[in-house]
Formats: sequence, structure tokens, C-alpha cells
Amino acid sequence: MDAGAEDRERWELDPLVGVGPLRFGMSPGQVQEVLGEDTAEGVYGAGGRLSWRRYSRLGVSTIHGPQGDLVAVGVDANRGPLVVLEDVALVARVPSEARADIGRLALQRGAKVVLNPEGEPDVPAWGISIGVAQQWGLDSGGFLQRRDAMLTDLLVAGPRLADDPYSDRTVAGWRHNSRRPTPSPGPWTVRPERDRPRWECVPLEGVGPLRFGMTPEQVSAALGGEEPASRRTYRPFPAGTFWATQGDPEEERLTEERFEGIGVRAHYWGWEEGNGPLLAAVTVLGRTGPQVHFDGIPLIGRPVTAVEADITRHVADNDLGLRFACRGDLGVYGLGVWVRSARVGDTSVSEARIGAEQWEEE
Repeated sequence: MDAGAEDRERWELDPLVGVGPLRFGMSPGQVQEVLGEDTAEGVYGAGGRLSWRRYSRLGVSTIHGPQGDLVAVGVDANRGPLVVLEDVALVARVPSEARADIGRLALQRGAKVVLNPEGEPDVPAWGISIGVAQQWGLDSGGFLQRRDAMLTDLLVAGPRLADDPYSDRTVAGWRHNSRRPTPSPGPWTVRPERDRPRWECVPLEGVGPLRFGMTPEQVSAALGGEEPASRRTYRPFPAGTFWATQGDPEEERLTEERFEGIGVRAHYWGWEEGNGPLLAAVTVLGRTGPQVHFDGIPLIGRPVTAVEADITRHVADNDLGLRFACRGDLGVYGLGVWVRSARVGDTSVSEARIGAEQWEEE
């Protein structure tokens, strides 16, 4: 568990009935009365219906059904209560240890365990889905600092959603809004440093052989002709919406290509100006990507805390500034260089996103 785990509340799980003081079927008012936090952030859907509410001080999110009834509870890895089922702690655990304990308990109780998209256990009979998040703690100055370890978080679902909670649109929306990283179920093979090509970062211009403003065809050629393993697109004028009157409902716009061989993702923009897609940013993957050097600092495949310490010293020595993204990534102000994190089992390694001018970290 993390360093502050012993100071958290302990909540008992009553499978398919409730967790801690919460019971499935409670109204939003009953939930707020029980939790006693007036500063909760709510997200509302059609007709002003409460979809979910985040109680930041407690590290808990409550997810509500069409009638406002409580249908699921999310528990944060770093701040949430320590949820326990028959003396097995489910939150703020080393993922591999939690996975083993849950497997043993399920075997003893005859409960079926399935793996979710993160490669972690779901037990429908208990309504639990284990997730994994980056550990955070306080530095010597009392400021939040990303650690290298991963910790378990938890979604507890009531009987209505227990079999497949993330198929529910509200639960999926909560997950997306919580800015969880893309699921990474493993295997978490890390390419040895000796096998990584060495790329230099030229801030606001490009990285390695890639230059911002390239077309997808030029990107592929620069990567030795490698074809993307997958692409991400979106439809700006989806059928059945107001926007369908503004353009072709079937039009798809490219936003991302994934090159698994070299270990990078290419991000595109330029559609609004009518000349897209053009390369706007590159994510260099921590487990498999080239080693990228920024002013002599290796950014890829290292402990995240070590890279962030190097960047912080560089910024201080060169009178630069730091930026922090919503998900906690650290960036060099005005240079489009961001330090990111990639899971490797129970820990993490550094990766980086390098962007053109005006590219905003996501």
C-alpha cells in the first residue's frame, strides 16, 4: 500500500449490497448525507439527470442510474478508503499481490474471476472490477509528486451492472472523464536500451526523422516504410445530429496512427484549416520506443521520477518553466516536451510526447 494508506478509512464490502456506508439504490441526497461532503463535483446528463458525482476529499465517485439510484462506486487508488472483502484489501495494493489474493479468495468461495481490459481481475459475483493507477505522494516540500509504482483502484457495482459494468454508458463516461490511461493488460515487455534507436528531440520542430507538418505518407516513409498497425479517426458530422447539416456524415478524419514496430504514435491535426491531416505530435512509447534525448536528457524507458528530476533541474538551470497536464504529466513550458508514464506490471517507465507549437497535451 502507499505511504498514507494507514491513515485512510476502512470500508467493508458487502457484495452486490453496498460498500462502507453506501448502499446500492440510495438516492443522490442520501449518498451526500452519508458521505457528508458538500464540495462534490457532479456530472449531469440529458434532462439534468445526475450521472455521477466525485467526492474528491474522500477519493470516491458515486455513479447513478436513470432514476438517480446508486448503481456503482469508484474508489481512488491514492485517496480512497481501503475497501476490504473478508480481510483481503482491494485498494492501494501492489497489483500482482492483489491479483493473487483475489484469486485465492475466489477459489475458496467458488467465484469466477475474469480479466478486464487492464488485465486485472473482475469478480461478477462480488460486483468488483480492479483497476490500476499511478501512485502519487508528497515530496519534501509537501507537493504532490508522481511515483514509479502502480496501485490498485476499484469499481464496485450493484447487481444491475455486476456482470459487465463498463458496458454501461454512464460508467464508461465516468471512466473516460476520470482520465484513466489507455488499458495496458500486458505483457509488459520492455525493449533493452541497446536495442533502441537513438533519436534527438528538436523542440517544436520534430523528433528523430519525423517533422511536424508531415503528411501520413511522409511519416510512414520516414519510419522506413512501416505501415501503422492501427488508426484512430472521428466523424465531425455524425448522422442524426445538428452537425450532420454542416458536412458529410460519412467523412472520417484521421487523428492518430500507431507504429508498433518502432514504438511511436503519430498525432494529426490541420482539418479545421482544410489541409489536414498533418503531423502535430509524436508519442514515443516507454516500453518499446526509441531513446529520445532532450538537451542530453534521455526521456524513454527510465524511472519516471528520475526523468522528472532531470527535467526539473534542467528547467531551473536554464530559467525555463514547467507545466502540468490534467493527468499529471510534466512538461517544459513553451517547448512542447512532456514526460509521460507507461505501466510495466507493478511499476512504470517513462515515455514522452513531443508536440508542435500550440499543441496541447491531452
